[in-house]
Amino acid sequence: MIAMMAGGFVWVLVSNALGQPATVMALLPVWVGGLAGGVVCTLYSPRQGIAMAAVSGLLLALLFLWFRHVHLALPIEGGTLVALWPLWFPPAYYVGAYVYVLFLLRSRR
Repeated sequence: MIAMMAGGFVWVLVSNALGQPATVMALLPVWVGGLAGGVVCTLYSPRQGIAMAAVSGLLLALLFLWFRHVHLALPIEGGTLVALWPLWFPPAYYVGAYVYVLFLLRSRR
């Protein structure tokens, strides 16, 4: 939950800074938030950080999709990339955790 909240918070900050673009730039806040959330997962547990990041990213993506398309009943129309942008949270969380684990391993040498 903490990693999901951290990733969501960074996503809100970057989204507000960019002004909610409706193009490929809509993925930038997702990736920045996901990388931050992945690092938070690895800070919590370096051994389980990558698995926790994958699960946290998946849960956050499902939560965003449920809220957007079920609760708010927004249709999937226009650009699929714009409508399904939360699906990029799991790989972003995973990459963030993986990169931080690599950083930890290389810094110990």
